[in-house]
Amino acid sequence: MEQSYYDFFIDYYQDEDGVFTATVPALPGCVAGGKTLEEAYLNIKEAIESCLEVRNKLGMPISVNQYKGKNVYRVPINT
Repeated sequence: MEQSYYDFFIDYYQDEDGVFTATVPALPGCVAGGKTLEEAYLNIKEAIESCLEVRNKLGMPISVNQYKGKNVYRVPINT
């Protein structure tokens, strides 16, 4: 049986000090940052996992939209 996945699109912003912020439009409040783009990506992956864990514990739905961001993080759907 083929594994199903959620694809979470990630947007990146860089402030005037050069710090990167990553946000996930499908998960309101899921935000992380880093001094480099790679660090921001690693941190947002952890944030996505944490957000999904909390949503699962609270019985909250996960809404994945067709938003076309700059990057994607793929998470297996637990069945």
